[in-house]
Amino acid sequence: MTDYRKLCIEIFGTDDETELREIAGRQRSGRKKALSKKDTEAIIEMQQRGKTTKEIAEHFGVSRQTISKYLNKPLNDNYVMRIDFMYKQKICTEIYVDFTHKKINIVNRTNDIMKRAFGINENPTWQDFEDFLADRCFPKERAMCKTILGRIGIDSYDPFQIVEKTNGRTAEDNQYLRFTRKRRMAF
Repeated sequence: MTDYRKLCIEIFGTDDETELREIAGRQRSGRKKALSKKDTEAIIEMQQRGKTTKEIAEHFGVSRQTISKYLNKPLNDNYVMRIDFMYKQKICTEIYVDFTHKKINIVNRTNDIMKRAFGINENPTWQDFEDFLADRCFPKERAMCKTILGRIGIDSYDPFQIVEKTNGRTAEDNQYLRFTRKRRMAF
């Protein structure tokens, strides 16, 4: 038979009921509350101001993984593909793409306009998106274009296919693209 008084003393250092209630009151148990919409907006703003995930997590008293979950959560699911425009390991712009309707939505995650996919343009058009893709790959007029395309496994010059194969890396900067496909829905 288990001696619960002895077990309480071993675990908590006491068997006094009042002290045990105090210990139980100090313990945080159960699931943590979800962060509010206002908190989510503050998280994004803090990231744009250059705060690290660790600093934001400490501010809200949650884990880095929780903050990452909120930072990587799309604003809506009405897209076919999400393209993250990255600088090193930091997302600078999230681009939500609906190829069927030729629409995009963006979320800038930095205030540094030089690192944003569309600079100061907060509402890019489909043409702006196509121009952005073209800027992230080698020029169509480049010497030995067909040879380069063959090496990366593409039959014809298509900026989207090129950036998908090369992750949109260019020699001029430390930025690149990260692709995530989602289920197909309309905007």
